[in-house]
Amino acid sequence: MRIAALVRKESLSEERAYATGQMSMRRRILVIDHDDEARDMVCEHLLGLGFSVASEDSGFSGLVRIAQEKERAPFDGLILELDMPLLGGMAILQEMRDRHSEIPVIVTALSSEIKRLRDAVNLGAKEYLVKPFDAELFARKCRRIFPDIVSST
Repeated sequence: MRIAALVRKESLSEERAYATGQMSMRRRILVIDHDDEARDMVCEHLLGLGFSVASEDSGFSGLVRIAQEKERAPFDGLILELDMPLLGGMAILQEMRDRHSEIPVIVTALSSEIKRLRDAVNLGAKEYLVKPFDAELFARKCRRIFPDIVSST
């Protein structure tokens, strides 16, 4: 089954759990990346670490989702690709700092964008990952920035 289908299934089961009052104890992470393959890979890693995962393919839809779900089921973290069309990662990060500063953000980009990654940390991101990233480094950073997860069995 494709990871996008797993994430959709995860989101639907979460919605049912929230509707019945059986909220998950797992940390909810939103992944925003316009690249389907990259987004699916990040989601797959997060699911493997025991996180509950949702994803969006644009900065605008990601910000809308964060705002819509803030009261009902807020996100515990965000993984954000910096290099996106239209509403880029730096603009999204600025919005996160201004409106949702309680949500920790990890930004991602290619190694050629290291200066932008560091600028993003100066703007409020808690951490950055250079693509392609090592799975163990990804896991360590996620566990540090998004603590108190249920470990996978």
